[in-house]
This record gives sequence, C-alpha cells and structure tokens, in this order.
Amino acid sequence: MIIKLGGEVMKNYFKYFLSICLIIGLCLYSESVFAESLKGNALKQGDCIGIVAPASGIEDMNIADAINKLQNWGYKVKLSPNLYQQSGYLAGSDQMRADDLNNFFADDEVDAILCLRGGYGSGRILDLLNYEMIKQHPKMVIGYSDITALHMALIKKADLVPVHGAMVIDINDNGYNYTDNQLKLGLANESLGANNEFVLPSNHKLKVLKEGYAKGKIIGGNLSVLASLSGSEYQPNGENCILFIEEVGEDSYVIDRCFQQLWQSGVLKQVKGLIIGNMRRCEPTEPTQFDYSVMQVIKQYADKANIPVVYDMPVGHGAINGFLPLNVEITLDANTSNPQIIFNESYVK
Repeated sequence: MIIKLGGEVMKNYFKYFLSICLIIGLCLYSESVFAESLKGNALKQGDCIGIVAPASGIEDMNIADAINKLQNWGYKVKLSPNLYQQSGYLAGSDQMRADDLNNFFADDEVDAILCLRGGYGSGRILDLLNYEMIKQHPKMVIGYSDITALHMALIKKADLVPVHGAMVIDINDNGYNYTDNQLKLGLANESLGANNEFVLPSNHKLKVLKEGYAKGKIIGGNLSVLASLSGSEYQPNGENCILFIEEVGEDSYVIDRCFQQLWQSGVLKQVKGLIIGNMRRCEPTEPTQFDYSVMQVIKQYADKANIPVVYDMPVGHGAINGFLPLNVEITLDANTSNPQIIFNESYVK
C-alpha cells in the first residue's frame, strides 16, 4: 500500500515537473522567436546624418537641395569620402563603397546613415562589411531598391534594424509631401500613429488579397533583389516573419519567376504573412489574352502559402514612399473592414 501511494505521489510530482519544464521552454522559445534586434537611436536636433553610396553613383545629380532640406530639419550632414567617385555604373570600387559604410558605422559623429540612391552594386560589397564592428555601433540605415541587399545582410549578419525608406535622390525642394513627412518624422521616431500603426496618406486604404491575421518580424524590400539572394548566405530566413515586397518596371512573368525563386528557396514557405507595396509599372508591357496580371500571380502564391496578404502599401518606388522599419515585430491584420499594419515594438532604442 505504501509502495503504491509512493508511486502515485512520484507520478504526480513527475507530471508537475514536466509541466514546469514545458512552461519554461515555451517562454524561452517565445523570447527567442521575437527577441529584440539591435537598434539605433532616434535622431534629435543637431544630430548628424551620414550620406553614403553603396550602389550606383551620383552621376550628374545635384544633391544640394536635399542636403539643404536635411539641414533645415535641424540635422548636420556628413558626406562619405568616396561619394563622388564613379567606376562604371558603380559609385567607386567595391572596397571604396564598403570602406565608406564601415567607417560611418564606426564614426561616433554619425548618428544615422542615409543612402544616396539604389541602382546596382550593394550586393557586391556584402562580403567586405565588418558585421562584428557594426553590431557594436547600431544605427538606422535608410534606403530601398538595390539597398535591399544591404538591408538583408545587416539583418542576417548583425541582427540590425534598417529602414526601407526614401533616399537622398527622393528629397527635393518641391514642397512638403507624404514621403518627406514620413522621412522627417521617421528619423525622429514620430512617424507611427496613435496606436503604433503605419500611417497611410489621407484617403488611402490598404486592400486585402487574402484575409487573415499574422504576427512576426517584418523583412523584405525589392522583389528582384530578394530573389537574387536565393542560395546565398544573405538569403533571408522567413521563419516567424512577415514578408514585404515592392517592385518597379517588371512584367508579371518576371514577378512570377521571382516569387518562384522565393518559394523554391523556402522563404515564401516560411513566412506568416505578405505585404505588397508599390508595384510600379509592373503589368505586362504587351498584354495578350494569355497573360496573368500581377495580382493574379501574387494570389497564386498567397494561396499556395495559405497566408494573409494585403496590398497597395504606399512604400517603394514612386512619389509616395513611406518610412518602413524592418526586423521589428509587427501585426498584420488583414480584415476587409479595416486592414492595418501595427508595430508591436519600437524600431529605435
């Protein structure tokens, strides 16, 4: 009788022990899934913005107006030493461009890094960046288009929080618009709404392609550049993430091919949701009765992945380009009445 009672007591203790272990394990898992990434500081008046060109060069652009506008916002501006270099379609050699970026991360005078433009070339410098040093000096790195390669590398290798947003080439003296306002407010950590939602232009609403609800870290950028990283060490890990994409000037079959690369590489199979930004000039250039539209292509992959999808996010190529931090946890609420993208954590320290 005593032996039986002892066995029951031990069995109950064992069950209790397993329950405690399970709870602890779930807590640790939750923390590891959504652990906070390395963040830069929000800017304040008098802080310094460093301008670099990781991809294509300045060519015959005049950036005086852009610099004046940044200074009028209350910031100092520092140009990278090789900003005006030109090597073919690149802003100087790979080593020059990498050195400028490494040096601006290490430079305590520089508080945030703003890219000059996209074009091509960011992927060529990824192997030359000092990611261990970058981890010690986290800063906002702002850009889009070809800068997507840099953003994904900074996320993968340094767990940094970069920003998909307007570049120097987008800043001009033509008044004050949504894009300017998003950049100005975003630099100071003031771009989100009262409930930490992404702020849309007036009279603009997200559209729902596939309903649902998802939570995860937002990654992504330009679709073609994301696809080009497939199979490399900089290919994004889509697990517990929500994927954002945008594109410019590609036919629907090219969009299909890029999505297929993301599907076959596993990224699209891992993500929990999809946000479609500006798809500028991306319908078939010579449509026939046998074409798919871009939305038809995306819907096919949304159905395959069985994830919620919203589109018409005002971020990417075009005059309307919002400030979208990456590698932070968001909620994608894809309901037809009021679809929203809500930030669950700050993108700065």
